[in-house]
Amino acid sequence: MKIKFLTLFLFILSSSIFSQNIQNNYEITHDDSLALENIIVEKYYISDSTDYNDTIKNSLPKGAVTYRIFIDMKPDYKLQLVYGNQKHELLLETTTKFFNDLEADAITGFNVNTKRINKGNIALDSWLTMGAAARGFTGIPRSEDTTGFSVITNRPSLKIADGLIKGILPDFKVFNLDMGFFNNDSTATKFSTNNGGWAAPGGVKGPTPENRVLIAQLTTNGKLSFKLNVQIGTPTGGYVQFVGENPEGSEMQFNGLILK
Repeated sequence: MKIKFLTLFLFILSSSIFSQNIQNNYEITHDDSLALENIIVEKYYISDSTDYNDTIKNSLPKGAVTYRIFIDMKPDYKLQLVYGNQKHELLLETTTKFFNDLEADAITGFNVNTKRINKGNIALDSWLTMGAAARGFTGIPRSEDTTGFSVITNRPSLKIADGLIKGILPDFKVFNLDMGFFNNDSTATKFSTNNGGWAAPGGVKGPTPENRVLIAQLTTNGKLSFKLNVQIGTPTGGYVQFVGENPEGSEMQFNGLILK
């Protein structure tokens, strides 16, 4: 299974993420080493009693917070992959459970249905992504949303700015991940892998000059923690791997990739 996964991944990105090989014929420049500027954890929405009661198949936990995680990069760099390997775990965890809206049936931001997004708590569902926050829409921080147009209309604060703008979405691939995690509301506590990830094979830029790419929306009434590792493509055709701890070879350490 691991061999097939690595072969497919090499075909898509022409580089081995899950081995620790240093890139051939490419030298990481000073600018490349600074490609990752920040990890933004946005408190997208804080639920109240109205949200708790607005349910169809399952209830949103009281006091739940919907978080959005963005990878903030220098201009002209592209996010290629969020991953875990034998040296660097990929982890999303909460002290309680992640809320997965059973009516939404959306495990990624790419299949959030805009025609149903205002039913119950579908807009607050948990999922993974590479930029997409709904079909045909890219996610941006709400502070950057000045369009005056909202897709989400059943929440007063999101009517003002819902962090969704129309955009061209990238290709999206998932490798060696049990995505059923994002369809289960009873056991969704810890999402972890040492041999998998999700990718935009051609790379993806943020839709605004700030170049911030949404990678996940997570709703929980517990304490959120994570360990992330990302591969970022350079303007000259190379790539840089950023890890939260214990870098090896050409890997770069970025402390913000770990939230405890």
